[in-house]
Amino acid sequence: MFFDFHIHGGPEVALNAGKLGYRGVVLTVCSRDCINQPETIKNLRKRVEKIKSDNGENLPSIQIGVEIEARNPEDLKKQVSKFRKKADVILVHGGDLKINRAATEDPRVDILSHPYRTRFDSGINHVLAVKATENSVAVELNLKYFLLTRPNHRYRVLTQFRQIMKLHRKYKFPTIITSDAGTNYDLRNPLDVMALAACFGMTKEEAFEALSKTPQEIIKRNGIRGKIIVPGARFVK
Repeated sequence: MFFDFHIHGGPEVALNAGKLGYRGVVLTVCSRDCINQPETIKNLRKRVEKIKSDNGENLPSIQIGVEIEARNPEDLKKQVSKFRKKADVILVHGGDLKINRAATEDPRVDILSHPYRTRFDSGINHVLAVKATENSVAVELNLKYFLLTRPNHRYRVLTQFRQIMKLHRKYKFPTIITSDAGTNYDLRNPLDVMALAACFGMTKEEAFEALSKTPQEIIKRNGIRGKIIVPGARFVK
């Protein structure tokens, strides 16, 4: 089973992702849009329900995610509190080192998106790697940054991905590969993605884990999130 947890092109793109072989996807919306238009998440869920009724079993499992764009760590915490119960998956728009750190320190965050954005390094150091492991925050390898960047910058992205994988092997924080697809043309067959991941220095097992195991663990964890009293303890019926 393969999953793409970062698609922002709408339910129609999710339908095509299913045709390519993805079992589940996350349609993401920007937190800024949700703040400006409070009905954004509700309207997207209605569109998903409509396309489900029209296509029946041909549709992959679709969840709604919010990608939080925060001004600073304090703003990040406020927005996570605001959207955690409204969205199925919480992503954080990374790049700024302070935001990267705040995201890895917050167990309510599911995915730290492109921590290397606008940076020369990977945006992940040893301290952040430890925090990501402790709080089960997945670090994203965003294919859009690799495939659609200028050829003269592609090597830098490749190096950033390899740096993340080096830290992953040492600290065991979860990694996740996503397309960040805005249109059908941005989608990639999951088997092709696994082959491409070899360029990042990933083994087949690591690529499969990033496309399958990590997303499933996020789904499982979020399924019991409401039952957790304190870290390590939850209600059991």
